[in-house]
Amino acid sequence: MPLLTVQVRWRSEAEYPKVVTAFQELADEDPLLDVQWQPEDRELHLKVMGPIQMEVLASVLKSRFGLEVAFDRPSVIYKETPTKAGEGFIAYTMPKPCWAILRFRIEPGERGTGLQYSSMARPERLLESYQNEVARRVPEALQQGLHGWEVTDLKVTLVEGEHHVWHTHPLDFVVATPMGIMNGLANTGTKLLEPLLHFRLSVPEEFGGKVMTELVVMRGELDTPVIRSGRLELEGVLPVATSLDFPARLGSMTKGRGILSTTFAHYRECPPEVNAERKRQGVNPLDQAKYILSVRNAL
Repeated sequence: MPLLTVQVRWRSEAEYPKVVTAFQELADEDPLLDVQWQPEDRELHLKVMGPIQMEVLASVLKSRFGLEVAFDRPSVIYKETPTKAGEGFIAYTMPKPCWAILRFRIEPGERGTGLQYSSMARPERLLESYQNEVARRVPEALQQGLHGWEVTDLKVTLVEGEHHVWHTHPLDFVVATPMGIMNGLANTGTKLLEPLLHFRLSVPEEFGGKVMTELVVMRGELDTPVIRSGRLELEGVLPVATSLDFPARLGSMTKGRGILSTTFAHYRECPPEVNAERKRQGVNPLDQAKYILSVRNAL
């Protein structure tokens, strides 16, 4: 599961089409790269596991495609979750012809449960086919929350909806759903979640105190250490954000005698001092007039 996102840089504007083709091919082979083009900014971002994967990608691009690329410093992939329960409402009835009225209930969910979606809307008010379109669009609408990150661990219920026998087109719900969801998130507010790594660490005993102090500074949570055969062994969890360069620092702290292994643990609520805003792609559905125009033009 990639926990970092990174921007790719290439040498010249002339290489742009080749870079696009190369990364499309690599993304087909490894969908976890989740390559994201931002054509308006001529930017390319992808998800990675860490520095080693970035080195491998650079090498593959050079050997297979003859391209030399560089990567910016990777940044952590945060998520968002609602702070409280609330409602989202949209009456998309202008400019005609269109008619889609939706009311959502949005509630915080248990950590790690993702999105739980259900509908209570009556079929005579909102046809099943339209309800199915809403269900398809809700996960897409949650890809960018109030801070620009994916929204997770929530329950979304379509409480009621309404179509019009003459004016409604199925695509009206493609336009309306993100506006209703974002209206709901504006009412509930969202808080940031950060990814944590579970770590196992073994260092010579004489470096134990120094290493444990470092872990505490990184906001690590540590189990009781064990001394075994002159080495201190330790397990716990560490935020990804504070530990990006810890493997390199551990090497210099222990003169290369430290052993570290990490795996993804889970996401948890960020402390209040963490502020991680992400630039939104596309028009924000909260700016309803501008959003309607942009989506209708795209459709």
